[in-house]
Amino acid sequence: MQNRLNKLFWFTKPSHLNLAKDREIIIHQTLSQGSLEDIRFLFRKYSMRVIKKIFLKGKKGLYDPRVLALLQIMLRIKRINKNRYLKHVH
Repeated sequence: MQNRLNKLFWFTKPSHLNLAKDREIIIHQTLSQGSLEDIRFLFRKYSMRVIKKIFLKGKKGLYDPRVLALLQIMLRIKRINKNRYLKHVH
């Protein structure tokens, strides 16, 4: 993993992450916490199909509502169950 992504994986040593084995955590963590530059990096490492498939599995409590709205546009998702993603559901 590149040094600029270290901030996203404070809970482990990024050098221990494997792009194939750990793709679910890498994708969710980067989409929810990363900058646009980090997300561009993600799209260089994984296909849109893989990112969208993993994203659609959901990850409760990880996403801010504004980030979720942006990702719906970026990933071309029309409807989504926000309860499966949002940090705080009002």
